[in-house]
Amino acid sequence: MRTPLSKILVVTLMIAGFIAPAAHAQVPGRANPAPAPPAPRPAPAPVQAPAPVQTPAPVQAPAPAPPAARPAAPAPTGSQEVKPFTPSNAAEKAIADEVAALVKAYGEADVKALAEVYADEAIIVDADGGETRGKAAIAQMYTDAFEELGGLKLESHIQTITFLTNEVARAEGLSRLSTPNGDAAEFSRFSSLVVQKDGKWKIAEIREQAAPAEDVSPYERLKELEWMVGDWVNEGVDDKVTASIRWADDQSYLVRTYAIELRGEKRTSGTMFIGWDPPSGQIKSWLFDSHGGHGEGLWTRTGENQWVVKAQGVLRDGLPNSATQIHTILTPDSVKTDSIDRIIGGQLAPDIVDVVMVRKAPAPAAAAQPPSAK
Repeated sequence: MRTPLSKILVVTLMIAGFIAPAAHAQVPGRANPAPAPPAPRPAPAPVQAPAPVQTPAPVQAPAPAPPAARPAAPAPTGSQEVKPFTPSNAAEKAIADEVAALVKAYGEADVKALAEVYADEAIIVDADGGETRGKAAIAQMYTDAFEELGGLKLESHIQTITFLTNEVARAEGLSRLSTPNGDAAEFSRFSSLVVQKDGKWKIAEIREQAAPAEDVSPYERLKELEWMVGDWVNEGVDDKVTASIRWADDQSYLVRTYAIELRGEKRTSGTMFIGWDPPSGQIKSWLFDSHGGHGEGLWTRTGENQWVVKAQGVLRDGLPNSATQIHTILTPDSVKTDSIDRIIGGQLAPDIVDVVMVRKAPAPAAAAQPPSAK
């Protein structure tokens, strides 16, 4: 049964701004907030979404230790194009091929093939300073990682290769560890020492560092919500809610505008900005409504098709509000929102559940005009 929009209106004014303008449900992942350079564990990627997720460029560059040990996996910057590494000689190509072999083996969870790219006394130092020494220990590390967090995708992008001697080189670049769809990623920089022995190049050392915030573009942080882009509606006999989501310039934010129309009441509208918040290391939203209220919410993916938003704000008259918004993807074109733990002015308010928004079909193309008669 549809929830009356008269109830939804209250929530909208509460600053949560997610229910009425429904389109705020995202896709889920595992427990952990959206990706971040800090140290969050890779969260699952959004599972539904009309908008295709863009994945980073080619493979290249040594990969970081597996998730289990520390799911740090470097990544290319979003709106900044990451160009594939182009070897300038046979030695550079051989090194790049070895790195590509590591990435391929990681994707196939092939521990034996992974161990083969390392030298016997190789060492991996993760972003937290943890060390894994020796081929056998490295193989065990990958085995444990795949058992704990299987199905993750590794991408590494070599930026430079510097030869220290004819048989020793250092490869540096960016890496990204994400869910199969390329979302919910963790980013890091890597520096790998590669040595040539018996005519073959092997990885002798990999050191990782969390990628600085400037290395990861806003788009990379937000692209897991890209499926939201579009027009949405919830319409009944006496009420109608519409929402439109688009990218801001340079894909720096998602901008959602909405309008609520109730029979016999003045039309209400608002604007929400969804972006990456460095201090909290999470996706955050800021809402401003047409009555003068404002608020914000922190987003966390909690399931394969679900996001939870902790929202709080203040009305025009200074009345504080808070609520927990649960957004569940039902299909690529429908989202259900529940608002629970609602508090308005210090008073507990009833939950609002099962509010469903559906994606509006694109407007049909204008019919072709027949050629005019001569």
